[in-house]
Amino acid sequence: MEAVARALHARFEEVSRAELHRLRRKTSSLSAAQREQVDDLTVEVVRGIAARAAEALRTQDASRLAPLVAQLFRI
Repeated sequence: MEAVARALHARFEEVSRAELHRLRRKTSSLSAAQREQVDDLTVEVVRGIAARAAEALRTQDASRLAPLVAQLFRI
């Protein structure tokens, strides 16, 4: 289950970075420092979500959850 949790974390991070890159035009009016703060905040939120999902994968039902999570997030 730990491998699925690590893969999930990596996938969430990958998606968040891609979305931040895609939204560069919308944040173009921000200074470089402000954009960096937005990026950092976004990454922290995504890491928090991934940590909670990984925690759920450490439960007794992990053997049932892991395949579903892997399929859902294409990991």
